[in-house]
Amino acid sequence: MSAAQRCGACRHFRNDPAYLEAAIPGLSSLSSAAASVRADDGLCLRHDRYLGSDAVCAAFAAAHAGQSNGTAHHASR
Repeated sequence: MSAAQRCGACRHFRNDPAYLEAAIPGLSSLSSAAASVRADDGLCLRHDRYLGSDAVCAAFAAAHAGQSNGTAHHASR
């Protein structure tokens, strides 16, 4: 798959720090979802998995025009 088809460009991927803190109870007690060690990791809403933005899968669906999935820019759902 091309770089454009990686999870970070998929409509099902979210990695906004505020979204992750709301979706993963207790995360903010450990640190912050804005931490640099998280890089561009996020949640796949289709598979309910936490993964890196460079992961790939057969269920890729391009983000809609105007929809930011959060990769590197951290946009919310």
